[in-house]
Amino acid sequence: MNIVFATDGIYPFVLGGMQKHAAYIIRHLAGTEHKVDVLIPNHGVSNAEEAESRFWGNVRPDNIRFHVIPYPKTPRFPGHYVVASYLYSRRITNYFSHKISTIDILFGKGYTLWHWLARQKRPQIPVIVQLHGLEMFQPAFAIKEMLHKMLMRIPAVPIIRLTDYIFSYGGEVKEILRKQGKSEDCIFEQYGAVDDFWLYPEPFPKENGMIRKFLFVARNEYRKGYHLLHETLQELVTDNETFEIDIVGELPKQLELQDPRIRYHGNLSAEALKSLKDRCEVLLLPSLSEGFPTIIIESMARGICIAASEVGAVTKVIDKDTGWLLQPGSSRSLKDTMKAIIRTPEPDLHRKQMACYQKVLHNFRWESTVNQLVSHLQSAAHDYRERITRQQS
Repeated sequence: MNIVFATDGIYPFVLGGMQKHAAYIIRHLAGTEHKVDVLIPNHGVSNAEEAESRFWGNVRPDNIRFHVIPYPKTPRFPGHYVVASYLYSRRITNYFSHKISTIDILFGKGYTLWHWLARQKRPQIPVIVQLHGLEMFQPAFAIKEMLHKMLMRIPAVPIIRLTDYIFSYGGEVKEILRKQGKSEDCIFEQYGAVDDFWLYPEPFPKENGMIRKFLFVARNEYRKGYHLLHETLQELVTDNETFEIDIVGELPKQLELQDPRIRYHGNLSAEALKSLKDRCEVLLLPSLSEGFPTIIIESMARGICIAASEVGAVTKVIDKDTGWLLQPGSSRSLKDTMKAIIRTPEPDLHRKQMACYQKVLHNFRWESTVNQLVSHLQSAAHDYRERITRQQS
């Protein structure tokens, strides 16, 4: 099968959950017989030769080929990202229409195939899109956030309507697609996964001490909920609770709290983050909206249990056995949960950690996930050809 995989960036050239997800897919498709043309923007790289050299190192697979497409430069104004996304998607259409001859299926991340889908006349190539968490359709908790989500719906609505098939997380995310009019037979459930790098070495049991050790990892973005954590930590410090927390991600200095129980690390490499996770027990994810955060399963693979907002597809992984569910947008819910965790006996905490580890081990490994993804792509291409044949006969 000849696959064109359009992305808005891949890790490590671009940081982000979608970009890391794309990078994992590419690395594991390298072990298949399928030919994949990967389209990436010139973020962090200038040409395909440089991208392949830095991504693969000395051993490059024969079936994966990179193409670097210049990302449009637009002045910053409200909605500039949407405009740039459309212009980039148009460049993608023009590129593969002229440069890539044999295509069995188009697979696009985010808004990359927006222009291709919006054209009235399209060649008979099936399109499958992955919009990840569909946060733009989830509740907003501030006016600025609401306006941002409305802008993001401008490309999302036509892409959902026009794409032949769509990858979706389950739970609330899949329900959003149904409400947007997507039929069940056009939706494929597909989740993130972890590779063996993140798996805690056997035998699993971690030693938990008397002091509960929390972890928070996120960008300085409103929907990630650091403002809720900041308020909660202030109250826990005032209440003189016994805990420790490591906070990873770039934050303005004025948002840092001065207390020996709270440690700020800035951005960390994967190796440094893995080492840090081995000292922590509970990941906090008080997000206002999410899809299926990779940080959850990567942390579970290190034997960390989770306290996360009940948003997106989080409930596909987190329940009473693997952690705690938070009320979205509520610092009170976060505070009460953290206090409950602080008082959780070590045996009870260990049971949750073990449940997290086992769940990842048996359900969220990249090898099986990519096999399932390829199966979906093949099914989409086959079903599409049969549909076109019936229409023409």
